[in-house]
Amino acid sequence: MDEIRLKEARERLERLRSVLPARGRVFIVPHDYPDPDALASAAALHLLLAKYCRVQGQIVFTGTVSRAENIELLRHYRYAWRFLDQVRVPRRKVPCLFVDSLPRSGNVTTPPFGRPVAVIDHHAYTRKLPNGGMYTDIRKGTGASASIVYEYLVAAEVAIPKWLAAIMAYAIAAETLDLSRNCTDLDLEAYTALLARSSIPIVGRIRHAPLPRSYYVQLQEAIRNAYVFGRVAWTHLDAVEQIEIVAEVADLLCRMERINWAFCTAYKGDRLNVSLRSGRAGARCGSILRSVVRKNGEAGGHAWMAAGYLNVAGLDPVEREARRETLVKNLLKRIERRPLPSERIVEAARPLVSADWDPSDGAGR
Repeated sequence: MDEIRLKEARERLERLRSVLPARGRVFIVPHDYPDPDALASAAALHLLLAKYCRVQGQIVFTGTVSRAENIELLRHYRYAWRFLDQVRVPRRKVPCLFVDSLPRSGNVTTPPFGRPVAVIDHHAYTRKLPNGGMYTDIRKGTGASASIVYEYLVAAEVAIPKWLAAIMAYAIAAETLDLSRNCTDLDLEAYTALLARSSIPIVGRIRHAPLPRSYYVQLQEAIRNAYVFGRVAWTHLDAVEQIEIVAEVADLLCRMERINWAFCTAYKGDRLNVSLRSGRAGARCGSILRSVVRKNGEAGGHAWMAAGYLNVAGLDPVEREARRETLVKNLLKRIERRPLPSERIVEAARPLVSADWDPSDGAGR
């Protein structure tokens, strides 16, 4: 890190410390159903608070951790974490440092007994930031939040233990598709430095975590329900217990040859969840999904990946399906931009797996 960047990073450190208490605890809050970047960044901030700010961090979040790689990552965590509903209600409000998320963004649950004081993130937001003198470091375009927190640790001259370096390196690789997507100079610098000091066996165990049998059952359902039209692939899971499978299926479909766009929908409780992916430059997934969901739910994300949900509470099965079909048609209309009604696209789509489909014929041609 050159002198100019180091000076800027140290100035950020001091501004961050100025909004934190001199003693006591601080909640570190990643987004709901945290991914590797959120989990690794939260752990890195826990270290920063302890070694540089001299305050006690407590990692709290809402939603399960069910993806095999994320479960394995947490096995190597050396810091305690809690689900929000397991936290004892304090007598007074506790300062909250949000990482890889923003209060009121729709994908994070703010503790009712928490007081937002800081945000460190790399997502783009359309909503205004909360008022009240919060410290914010939001670097739109940076590949991973873990890269940003790495810069804080370097500026603070805090040594990063091997286990933490390993999960931070893995998180950066996962978030940037092994440095092939939206990777900045900071991401490359952070990844190479972290990997050099990592416990390499931990990286391998996370990357090749064992998969439960239920994963293959849901994968079979996703493939059976998948459709292809042009360079778009999509599928639906009727009901999921673990929400992370929705994004995992969308990622898998997007890797198909001749496919630039993919999305997966799934019901979970009173929500119709959706994950959108694209391998196309300037895809604007977050913007597209927000425009489709609008006031019926919440959505957000990056140019190449986005997630959200529609509220289906109080709807009967027929009405739920009608809302899902409308979501699919609207997404296809925004993605394809062809002079063809979205209904015609759905009618013309071909099942990914069918008796009369010749794999050599290409994807939906």
